[in-house]
Amino acid sequence: MERKNLHGGNIYKFAAAKGIVPSSVVDFSANINPLGMSAVAKEALLAGVDGCIHYPDPGEESLRRVAANVFGVSADMIYFGNGAAELLYALTRLHTLRKAYVPEPGFSEYREAAGTAGLTVVGYAMKRESYEQGYRFTPDYEYLEKQLTEEREPVIVFLGNPNNPDGSLVQPEEVLRLAKAATKTNSLIMVDESFIEFTDSSTSMRLYITTHPQLVVLHSLTKFYAIPGLRLGMLFYGGRAHRDELTSYIPAWSVNHLAQCYGQTALLDTRYQELSRTTVMTEKEYLHDAFNAFPFIKTSHPSVNFMLCRWLPTTPSIYDIIEYLADKALLIRDCAAYEGLGTGWFRVAVKDRDANNLLIHYIKEFAYEHNLFSTTWTD
Repeated sequence: MERKNLHGGNIYKFAAAKGIVPSSVVDFSANINPLGMSAVAKEALLAGVDGCIHYPDPGEESLRRVAANVFGVSADMIYFGNGAAELLYALTRLHTLRKAYVPEPGFSEYREAAGTAGLTVVGYAMKRESYEQGYRFTPDYEYLEKQLTEEREPVIVFLGNPNNPDGSLVQPEEVLRLAKAATKTNSLIMVDESFIEFTDSSTSMRLYITTHPQLVVLHSLTKFYAIPGLRLGMLFYGGRAHRDELTSYIPAWSVNHLAQCYGQTALLDTRYQELSRTTVMTEKEYLHDAFNAFPFIKTSHPSVNFMLCRWLPTTPSIYDIIEYLADKALLIRDCAAYEGLGTGWFRVAVKDRDANNLLIHYIKEFAYEHNLFSTTWTD
């Protein structure tokens, strides 16, 4: 039975439907580093192939030492998994939890993981402000603090930093207020920082885990280090209450040998990291400026390597432009299924200049064919 695809990036199904090879797809639906893999880490991966005849290091000791040094976190407060998703599912299984608060819009896997664990799922609306050049989204901190104060049993609150699909960043002082409120019932505040390395990390909550045991930080190496097919995720948790139980939910040898080889080298590749951030910073502004010039599209200003957009015309519809781009082998992410959004919303990844220009070109071409530049569109 095919599992429902909760993400972008299903280029295999897309290519099969179009009768093309997957390598010909320009995939704007998955938010992966446009530079691709770290070259030196890829060399380490290839050099480690012969080691696949042995079981992986179950404690990820070399990777753990590197990560602890790079992120400034005690090694015993780091948990590794086969992608961040595995750690998310492990976290929601903690036996004390009864309810989960998930952002709307927000990463669909929060709801999926909480539901699978049998938690009551409560969506909370992200505050959306519309202004002349786009949208801003903000978590409703007052609502969340009120709920945490009124709860009688442990719950878990999910926050995206940046939030997917809109790219909003948290306000650290507000998150710390939530963590303080969570102590009443031993609840947890989980901050998903899967894309944080594309930013300057000034809003990261990672270093607060030692002083705020209710705080958990999820961190994916899949996006920034461009290894969605290899899988590697981390979770930072300084509390002791759930340590043994959390560890028991992560399978032995969860992180394969090649992922460990790649991860420990990539985390030390500062040149790649700096170039990645510089490239994304330049290209996200370039793509935003181009989209902002389209009167028929309204955007949220990107903080990282993706941008949430709204298609304003009803005719032609969002599905018309999606299909038009698909015929050109360009795949974008329809966000209609995100709670709190609906029809007309879509997301595009920030890619390299050639790919970004290709997307801009075909949207312009479609717009001229449908006379979209001569109309004033309203939100």
